[in-house]
Amino acid sequence: MFEKSLEVKSPDQLRQFASRISSCLRGNEVILLTGDLGSGKTTFTRFLVSSIDSEAGEDVNSPTFSVMNVYETGRFPVFHIDLYRVRQFDISDILGNGLVIVEWPDESMYEIENIPVVIVDFFVTGDMERKIKIRLKNADYIRRCIR
Repeated sequence: MFEKSLEVKSPDQLRQFASRISSCLRGNEVILLTGDLGSGKTTFTRFLVSSIDSEAGEDVNSPTFSVMNVYETGRFPVFHIDLYRVRQFDISDILGNGLVIVEWPDESMYEIENIPVVIVDFFVTGDMERKIKIRLKNADYIRRCIR
């Protein structure tokens, strides 16, 4: 499994990071986002979806209470799931049918096979600074977009 850590010192740098990743996405990946409350998971998702389709990015907000939001983009659908208040959620019906972004994933999601999985861990290191650890499983083609 490929793994890389990087420092992000501002929201603009987070936007640039999300934009680089979005340029490699094929639309069949699962992105698992972990980190404390307020660490940048939803902000990263907003930047990522905006990079895929600027109009769809305007609609991105945390689906904490609705559990899942779907954003139709010009490239592929994006399923944004927040499991903060949910113990289990079956994503098998949407796997491979668009980009699936999961905040607060359950343990079973790390075991997904035959689908590209991108794991992004956020660590707060300052007011605007974040350490980001990214891991790729079945998604080596994304390596070229991570600097």
